[in-house]
Amino acid sequence: MHELEARGLQMKFGGVTAIAGLDLTVEEGEIRGLIGPNGAGKTTFFNACSGRYPVTAGEIRYRGQKISGMKPHQIAAEGLVRTFQHVTLFKQFSVLKNVVAGNYLHSRHSYWGSLLRTRKTREAEAGSVARAREILDFVGLGALMDQQASTLAHGHQKMLGIAIALAAEPKMLLLDEPCAGMNSDESREMIHLVRRIRETGITIMLIEHDMKVVMGLCDRITVLNFGNEIADGTPEAVRANAQVREAYLGSQAHVA
Repeated sequence: MHELEARGLQMKFGGVTAIAGLDLTVEEGEIRGLIGPNGAGKTTFFNACSGRYPVTAGEIRYRGQKISGMKPHQIAAEGLVRTFQHVTLFKQFSVLKNVVAGNYLHSRHSYWGSLLRTRKTREAEAGSVARAREILDFVGLGALMDQQASTLAHGHQKMLGIAIALAAEPKMLLLDEPCAGMNSDESREMIHLVRRIRETGITIMLIEHDMKVVMGLCDRITVLNFGNEIADGTPEAVRANAQVREAYLGSQAHVA
């Protein structure tokens, strides 16, 4: 059974075809890259997988279950969680409270329990805080947990976005340009973090424009162009593919 599977996936918006009959599978435990030029259909694919956009035709399955047609919160509750290129934070909250909020999918608080501050509610809240602290230590933000989120540097805000996603207890993460806007040191930190996340057993699929990151991090890479797959394979195979160089990297491009 594949971790994620798209069969005959079509995404149309009016007269524009964003994805044209895509077949794609992701295996459990791998880091899969999804690359292509702007407008290739990468983010549209993530939006379809996470339930933000309804599919036009075909289907998407996660761990054998059909998820196309489900609501975003239902898909996330099944274990398929995504991040966004532009991180949305509760910027007036502390770093810790942002991660606690990310655990809402697994919250068991009742209305009356929260209102009356019952022992069960207090214990559940304490558990959420403890889990948030563990996650922040894991991503390297433990020392900043009491800092207001709005004061974080860009790279740390991206890390916090991933921490919030981890609080939802994913089995698979869809990372949308995790290294966007980062300097080289921040990118290296993010690469190390993604590898550590995979080591915990979480499958990862990422969109990324930094080719050094993609080629150095991913087990396999899928390349889209105008909503069609033009290549799929190891970084070495994709690097050597003339159609990829022409469509995405430019005919004279060289990937380090």
